[in-house]
Amino acid sequence: MPYIPLRNIGKGGLVPDQAPYDVELTQFPDGDNVSFENGVIGKTLGHVDEGITIPNKPVSVVGYFNTGFNNIFIGTKNNIYRFNGTAVSDVTGSSGTYSNTGRWQIEQMGSGLFFNNGSDAPKYINQTTLSTNGTFSDMANWVSNVSTKSLKPYKSFLIMAGYVEGTNTYGTRVRWSDEFDPSGVPASYDVASTTNLAGFNELGGENGDLVDQLTLGNTQILYAERGVYAMDFIGAPLVFSFREIFSDQGIINRGACAVFEGKHLVVGAEDIYVHDGNSKKSLANLKVKDYFYKTLADATSVYCESVPERSEVWINYADKYAETDATDGKNSPNKCLIYNWDNDAFTFIDIPNSRDMTHADVMSLGVTEGNWGSGDLLTWGTTTDWWSNSSLLVEAKEKALFAVDHTNSKLCRMNTSRGFSGSPISCFIESTKIDLDSVIGTANNTIKQINGVMPQMEGSGNVTISVGISNTPSEPVNWIEVRNFDIDSDYKIDVRASARYLAFRVDSSNSSDFWNLTGLDVDVREVAGR
Repeated sequence: MPYIPLRNIGKGGLVPDQAPYDVELTQFPDGDNVSFENGVIGKTLGHVDEGITIPNKPVSVVGYFNTGFNNIFIGTKNNIYRFNGTAVSDVTGSSGTYSNTGRWQIEQMGSGLFFNNGSDAPKYINQTTLSTNGTFSDMANWVSNVSTKSLKPYKSFLIMAGYVEGTNTYGTRVRWSDEFDPSGVPASYDVASTTNLAGFNELGGENGDLVDQLTLGNTQILYAERGVYAMDFIGAPLVFSFREIFSDQGIINRGACAVFEGKHLVVGAEDIYVHDGNSKKSLANLKVKDYFYKTLADATSVYCESVPERSEVWINYADKYAETDATDGKNSPNKCLIYNWDNDAFTFIDIPNSRDMTHADVMSLGVTEGNWGSGDLLTWGTTTDWWSNSSLLVEAKEKALFAVDHTNSKLCRMNTSRGFSGSPISCFIESTKIDLDSVIGTANNTIKQINGVMPQMEGSGNVTISVGISNTPSEPVNWIEVRNFDIDSDYKIDVRASARYLAFRVDSSNSSDFWNLTGLDVDVREVAGR
């Protein structure tokens, strides 16, 4: 019998929640630091240190975009820093008390930018101030005795999803400012005034306190602990209408949601789901849900970043191996669960203890290895389409995904290198209990004779390929062939074994290894029935 070609083997991504003998041929029950694109499996790209010094441990980062003026701002517990591509400067300013206890909530409004810590007045800066090397100050006209953990612009208003006023906490109340020009800040938040549109709405407590909010099309979606609401602009006198969308799912943490293709991906307390403002469905059930929540060490570590140039949402979190910082007792996210919406598939990668990520211009020119479009395998195209559709359109340079390394006080560029800031990327992909019955057209659980495997690999370097067998669903895999495989010169692994199930694994841990696995050719034939 000739070799049987198996293609699109990575189309289904990782599915650790299912038993190996139940997964499809296009799915893998185990793996780490691998990427999936169009059915092809590859070693993930890593990250590099941008070579700047952040004076304190970073907890937040944001790319500021405006025509002719693009910077990266980094928030620490007590300070805000500006990176202009050349140097890092302290732009904290002297106003207010900076008492941040977690990630800053950061938003750009027109040419202005604000940092909100949930306990003090938001810190604001505009382009005019930036152009004169100025610093942040308390947002003008802010109510002195009001604080909120979720403050975001929507339409021509600034929205608070839950807030504290003096000694009173309004966890289930939405409050908004008067209308304002996004080139500036609201002039009033006076809900008692009859001369402006500022107001509030009480949503009730059945779904718990409000946690976060995110715009979806023309609607502002409000996320509570156990429910989701829609907020729509209808004009004076009511200004906004509100409706409950779901009462069985909420959000696990502020920032644990992202926009993609007219939908929201949301990490709830018990499931990862997607919705369009009306209906929802689970993304993770029978794929990664059980594994993710079992290994999640700290719900407050979860945040999401949409990466449209790769058709991905990154769900960053701290697992049981995450670092706990002695200064604040918080876990720094060390893992990322990546969802690819084109393939409806998941994978896991390591990240550099990153408490926040952002898209920004590539302003420093010292790092070139592995950049998008550089000729490496697994290149991901450009960001042209996405940025041309953004409301923050700028004169586009190369855009990249940046993360802050809390442990080492570094700014890192992601998807850029064959290593993790100089350290090799250790990755593997494994599938066991492969019965091949459907591809050779036999009855279930027949005995097969396996004579050889030809991995269809592109790239360079050496990997370890293991081929194994087993005869029952519970029997451990017998790895009968474990060998070094030179991607440039090797093409076949000879095997002589009979069993019901085939197992296949690729390991890679050298900086020089960079590969794609496009498929497998298997020399296999039926030799006996059940």
